[in-house]
Amino acid sequence: MHLDFANLLNLVSTITLIGALVFTGLQVRAANQARREQAAVTVIETAALSENSARFLELLSEIPEGASAAVIENLDVDTRRQIFLFGLRVEIIGYMVFHGLVDVQTVNDLAGGAILSFWSRAKSWSLERRKRTGDDEFLEWCEWLATQIAQYRATRPYVPAYSRIQARQI
Repeated sequence: MHLDFANLLNLVSTITLIGALVFTGLQVRAANQARREQAAVTVIETAALSENSARFLELLSEIPEGASAAVIENLDVDTRRQIFLFGLRVEIIGYMVFHGLVDVQTVNDLAGGAILSFWSRAKSWSLERRKRTGDDEFLEWCEWLATQIAQYRATRPYVPAYSRIQARQI
């Protein structure tokens, strides 16, 4: 088989184009991974590392599960504001999950229990506020996310991290 100069240039050009496409694909994959990692960091910062999260989670334990709207409405203004702010943080996380910026497994692992606990206590209050104000968007992503986490846990029972580690060591 005889390769003339034109055929050799076509071959080099084709190999170069294939190499460029492979390189581009690898770069896109790396960028997507970096985006997912940054989204997970954002979830951690939003849900777990905010200034008031620990104080709020302690407060949350004082509100009974399935609390009526009146229970929350009768709390002091600062406590209601903390509930509202935590709900807004969960809204952001729900929106991120919905748009695929972070997956529900990551959110479940990092904050699933806190989100389910929050929603079980704030649900009636949120629904009552929606009725009263006509604002159907109030904590909509929070409700959606709590539903997603509950569905996720229904098909994959949650195993705490310390138990997963112990199971791997056996």
